[in-house]
Amino acid sequence: MIKKLFSRVHSLLKVNNKYSTSKLYIPYNQTSDVCVVVEPFVNLENHLKNIKTLKDNVTLRGLNIDVDKICDGWSIFLNVRNELVSLNNEKQKLAEQLKKIKKENNYNELNKLKESRSKVMARLKLLREQISTIEKEIIIPSLGIPNSLHPHCPLSEYKILFQQDGRTKIDNENCLNHLEIGKALGCLDYVNSVIFYLKNEAALCEQAVITYFNQSLDEMDYIPLCNSDLIKSVIIEGCGVDINDANKIFTLSESNLYLVGGASLQSFCAFFTKQCVGGNKLPLKLYTCGRTYKPSVNNDGLFTAAQTNAVELFIGTMNESEAKQEFDKTLTVYKHLYENIGLEYRIVYSSVSTLDVWESLRAQVELYSVSRKDYIPVALLSLSGDYISKRLRIYWSSKDKQEFLHLVHGKIVDTNVLIGCLLEQNVKEFFIPSCLKNHILL
Repeated sequence: MIKKLFSRVHSLLKVNNKYSTSKLYIPYNQTSDVCVVVEPFVNLENHLKNIKTLKDNVTLRGLNIDVDKICDGWSIFLNVRNELVSLNNEKQKLAEQLKKIKKENNYNELNKLKESRSKVMARLKLLREQISTIEKEIIIPSLGIPNSLHPHCPLSEYKILFQQDGRTKIDNENCLNHLEIGKALGCLDYVNSVIFYLKNEAALCEQAVITYFNQSLDEMDYIPLCNSDLIKSVIIEGCGVDINDANKIFTLSESNLYLVGGASLQSFCAFFTKQCVGGNKLPLKLYTCGRTYKPSVNNDGLFTAAQTNAVELFIGTMNESEAKQEFDKTLTVYKHLYENIGLEYRIVYSSVSTLDVWESLRAQVELYSVSRKDYIPVALLSLSGDYISKRLRIYWSSKDKQEFLHLVHGKIVDTNVLIGCLLEQNVKEFFIPSCLKNHILL
């Protein structure tokens, strides 16, 4: 039965390799045939002001983007677009003049206007084909240009911000992994990265973990939100995720829906796409708890499982400086919550090579794994500025202005990673920190 279920899951969850064009940016000649969900704000002026900085950013992230081609094509695109706008205006004026002349029965002037209109229409047809080609060759590839790097982002290796030793005595001298210990204690039945079952104390602990973090966010006036598990491709691409990347995303076969889970950046952004938040509501602080789905690259038990429960947060601010202030405040909250848990952990700034294209800065909370003798990411916090907001038209407004929302996104806990590290603390019993015991449902 399990084998059949596993086969069925993999038949449904596949990565779409037929993705050949953008679902976010629709070329001019396709707009009449395709439903345009959102029109991204595309302005490369800031990126192209300093070509060297952009090229360094692309190189450090290991991306394959022809910056020179995009730079050369951008000016051509602007010229063609401006002429297209001008000719469309001229076409409209000619239509109004023709309507007026017909009433006056001025046939000489009528013929001249018709000839002018024919020339405008012919030129428009040529420009539409030209701009559509430029959009496919220049604008769509430019969507892969990454977010600008924050000055605090390490360019080579990660930077340790804080480190704390564990307060509990470890009873695992043979460094057994959590799969072995979980099976021996009757807490874990692991089949593969897709199919596994938390049982007994581990299952109760998972619920306690979620309650612990949820209540902490409630006390800080975060607003709970219930998000969708399934998201359309335009939102996925709007968040800077490569739909072709088998390591990043699940797609439902024969469908335009992607399985990310309600506890994900994409689910938050789907809610706010083409929305405007009142400036008096900022900073906007939201959180959600639910599933997160991600293809499993390595077989490392709970640490790399294809699905997990998580608590995620989403913060919207007016500008870059306020976003960084909220980022720093939230990182302090992370530190406090994990100090209470009492395991050995550290907080680091991730190096640029590990960032997703939408991130300008990422901090990670990493727990020490006894079996791996290394640190495993259990939480993260990312700055994205207005990168995603421009792509998905997410605004904030006041009486006199409307600007793009600056975003901070975080995963405050991955329950699989936390439970895996807790299992590795003691081979004789499942260790539950005191801050979680109060939330155990008996």
